Amino acid sequence: MRRVLVLGALLVFTSIYAQSPKNSKQTDYEVSASELLDKGEYYKLTESQRTKIIERKRTIGREFEAIGRDRSLSGREKGLKKRELARSFRQDIYIILNDSQKVKWDKASHHKYQNKSYKNDIEHQLDMLEIEYERDIKNIEIIYKDNDSKRKIAKNNRKAEYKQQKAILKRQKDKL
Repeated sequence: MRRVLVLGALLVFTSIYAQSPKNSKQTDYEVSASELLDKGEYYKLTESQRTKIIERKRTIGREFEAIGRDRSLSGREKGLKKRELARSFRQDIYIILNDSQKVKWDKASHHKYQNKSYKNDIEHQLDMLEIEYERDIKNIEIIYKDNDSKRKIAKNNRKAEYKQQKAILKRQKDKL
């Protein structure tokens, strides 16, 4: 009986822990605004600009939470409203920044998204390389099914080539 009670209590506590909300989620607008504030010297932000950005960030955060808690909206509608809110936040920051700061901020955000796109392309190339490698190994086994030594040599050569190409792609991905 004691084991059943302990097991039941353990089950209850683990399910409660699994259902608890995780507060560490940061949305894109928070990250971009935080980066802007952290690199204030680089962007040459004035104190009034910093306070305006922080104040707007707080109000946007409350609005995001309100949208997230609104049970009358579907998931798609919440996403659309949050995206629209993030766009308005970006426009508000644009109003706060001067021209040279806008150029620097655009370059940084474009570079960040461009790197993400490049990484996705490299991931796709890695996947295609693996598929090609597996196909080539099967073809080698079919071609050299009667000669074990030639099959082994061909497989080892293809494996070395595959590892070399994979290492090149991984280095490119790590540089981004």
